[in-house]
Amino acid sequence: MSDITFRSFDIPDDITDDLRGWFDAVGLGFNQKQASDEALSRWREEVGRDGWRLDGAYAPASELSLGAHLPVATFATTTQTINTGGGHLEPACFITDVTVRTTHRRRRLLSTLMDAALRRARDEGLTLAALTVTEGAIYGRFGFGVATEHHTAELDTGPRFGLVHPVEPRVEMMHTDASVAVRREVFDRFHAATRGSHTRLAFYDAFLSGAWDFDKGGPNKAMRAAVHLRPDGRPDGILAYEVDAEAETVKVRDLLALNAEAELGLWQFVAAIDLAEKATTRRLSPTSVLPWALTDPRRLKLTGSNDFTWLRVLDAPGALAVRGFDADGEATLEVVDPRGMASGSWRVAARDGRAEVTPASDAVVQVDVRGLASLYLGMADARVLAGAGLISGPDADVAALGRLFRTEQPPHNTSGF
Repeated sequence: MSDITFRSFDIPDDITDDLRGWFDAVGLGFNQKQASDEALSRWREEVGRDGWRLDGAYAPASELSLGAHLPVATFATTTQTINTGGGHLEPACFITDVTVRTTHRRRRLLSTLMDAALRRARDEGLTLAALTVTEGAIYGRFGFGVATEHHTAELDTGPRFGLVHPVEPRVEMMHTDASVAVRREVFDRFHAATRGSHTRLAFYDAFLSGAWDFDKGGPNKAMRAAVHLRPDGRPDGILAYEVDAEAETVKVRDLLALNAEAELGLWQFVAAIDLAEKATTRRLSPTSVLPWALTDPRRLKLTGSNDFTWLRVLDAPGALAVRGFDADGEATLEVVDPRGMASGSWRVAARDGRAEVTPASDAVVQVDVRGLASLYLGMADARVLAGAGLISGPDADVAALGRLFRTEQPPHNTSGF
């Protein structure tokens, strides 16, 4: 790896050769078609709003290579927030656009970029790191564990659709450009109230309003928007959708609801759209009331369940101290982190939603740092993680740990990055 150099830069005010090269390298890594100048310009504006830092690994250029400005590995980070329970929004290191060129695999490029980013984030005082992944086998070795899931679903919206208790119709269609500000307002309230929620990045504005779709390389004129209103006229739910007339399908791109009435009101609206017999969604909430509200629950089919957010604990006592606890109790645990960042033993004493975390020397329960990630937001029970080999210790102590970390609702995230 002696011929590889590593460079970092923030988003410049203008498009530079380095920025263009980094952007093209990401497209190459994800097998995307070459992007237009407009796509690059829009991407630069969006990632600039989010404050991304771009890291790259660069190889010497030759006469036949892609050039000196295209890195052979890419890695991007930004600081955003995660709802860790109890309404607390914890700053965390978000990681995305991780690629290694096919010609430069197995040279520890990803390990070098990842280790540098995680240690930098910890040195900056961040307690957590998060990412969403295209390949599930890569990130466990870096200490990440699955922290949220998302469910895909298909709803029969034909004549057999019905709700046990139909809700009052308070849905209005709206111009998609006007939906941007409303969606931000609804999301901010959702984010503050929902354990496991991650900040939405800037690209969601253009994507969900149809102003720009990177996959299409231009505007998406098929996108529509509708909003659910409270009796006082304030929005408490918003929907972005497309209708595939040929397939007679409504594609729900985003459905945010702050309460059950808003959620069911928007689904009732979707089911009423003419010339469509079904609706699909990629992210049905694990706490959705829809399955229980249907007169015939079999009208809803869960078509898939996949990992979504992966979490990495960087500072165990710091992360535990900002977690919201739904139950009072105490537990002692030793965190085992092969990379050394989160290792140590602590006693966690939770009272009234928050925990006091102190060093301990008598921990009999060992928690792999990957297991701590899945335990942290309430994704998995401690006893299940013990069965998987990510937690070890006496059964009674593992059960006590499980009771302490159990949450009233599973974590839910609607935002990819």
